Amino acid sequence: MDTNTIVLTGCGWVTAGAAGDIPTMLAAAGHVAPTGGPRYIPDRFRDELPGLSVEVKSDRGAWIAAIALEFACRSAALDLATAAAPRVGLVLGCALAGELGMLQFAEEVRQQSARFVSPIHFPQTVGNYIAGALARAYGICGPNTTLAGGARSGLEAMREAASLLARGCADVVIAGGVDCLTPELARGLEGSATIPREEACLFVMERQESAAARGAAPLAIWDETGGTSERSPHVVVSPATAWASLPTAAENLHGAQLAATGPAALARAIGTRGGGSASPA
Repeated sequence: MDTNTIVLTGCGWVTAGAAGDIPTMLAAAGHVAPTGGPRYIPDRFRDELPGLSVEVKSDRGAWIAAIALEFACRSAALDLATAAAPRVGLVLGCALAGELGMLQFAEEVRQQSARFVSPIHFPQTVGNYIAGALARAYGICGPNTTLAGGARSGLEAMREAASLLARGCADVVIAGGVDCLTPELARGLEGSATIPREEACLFVMERQESAAARGAAPLAIWDETGGTSERSPHVVVSPATAWASLPTAAENLHGAQLAATGPAALARAIGTRGGGSASPA
């Protein structure tokens, strides 16, 4: 067994039209359409997920990310309640990290004056609030990082997760991208060709030896160099698999692409190449 191999063992994906694992999402009509259709994830998705903490329910980005996290863990057969918490990490890419919270906080100040704004809302203005809320809710005690780099944020989060695993900093890392919107933010981000939409796509990433130890079969192998699937019966993916579909750096802040775009592209690649349904090894 190659102890340096990083595998993807689970994926959770949520859009305005559907939520679930890769096969569920690829079977759902309209969720991959670049234009047209709804752009906001309905509140009923949150309400259908039992057991969410009050903190997670109170923040839109947090509960959207929580839905993806829970489906990713189910897909990977990963029970966070029994996992070694210090060896589980979380790396989120958030292209709009903290912006929604800052706008909401500023609006409260404008309407009520700073004296009457609840201090409970201030943490939601911080860029890593979502990652912190999820760590508290799910007992994730390992490395916890948020990356904000435009449309590439989700892929960069996965690269950071792979680095943490390769360095032995964690056994399992949940990584990917999430962003939420308001109508005002959406209008400001609209491009000429596409319309920004809320989306979250998270993967469970782990060293192959860790996955084998708990009997988890990989959906795909992560290859930072952009290798092919010739070396393995499994699908092999890399950042290059999705980067070609992302905008240039100059377009990151002005187009419809948000942090989940890259991870979602990987999920589609895995599903269309025959991956996406993990089974016990």
